[in-house]
Amino acid sequence: MMILGVVRLLQPVHGYDVRRELLSWHADRWANVQPGSVYHALKKLADEGALREVGSEQVGARPARTRYEVTDKGHEQLRDLLTTYLWGQQGGEDPFLAAFSLMIQLPRAEVAAALRDRARRLRADSDGKRAALDSGWAVPDNKPTHVRWMLELDIARAEGEIAWCERVAGEIEAGTPYVSPELAARWQGGFDFATE
Repeated sequence: MMILGVVRLLQPVHGYDVRRELLSWHADRWANVQPGSVYHALKKLADEGALREVGSEQVGARPARTRYEVTDKGHEQLRDLLTTYLWGQQGGEDPFLAAFSLMIQLPRAEVAAALRDRARRLRADSDGKRAALDSGWAVPDNKPTHVRWMLELDIARAEGEIAWCERVAGEIEAGTPYVSPELAARWQGGFDFATE
């Protein structure tokens, strides 16, 4: 979706400019678009008929750069993806959630410390993003407004998770039971859920 969208915005365009544009959006951090995969994705999309090659240019002794544009099939594919992701809610795989589901197998103090550390790291990241926004560095005048909105959403999500981490760490430290005595009796492993 990101490759198709950027090609459509800049077409006709070659891979280097697609890569540069995505890096300027920091898409490698929030969209799982790795800079090294751009050329492969362009080739794959062209092989699938979503993009077409519209020539190439060569500067000096550098290899020729192939320029691409979106085909009708690519426009349709992009529209479908945008509609799916804007109107839908996608769950992401987060290994933290898997580990958290098994936290009862660790001492309470360790789980609470991990949650507080997670909150601290999220806060540092969020503070950095906020400073970058406030200074104008993250979203200079030549960037679209929606880039700012995306960073604001990321900050808001982090603030929600920070509050949750701190609240749950406090409950763990206060001795809130993890499970009912009946469930603890069913589970194996010899854990003392009330005190560990």
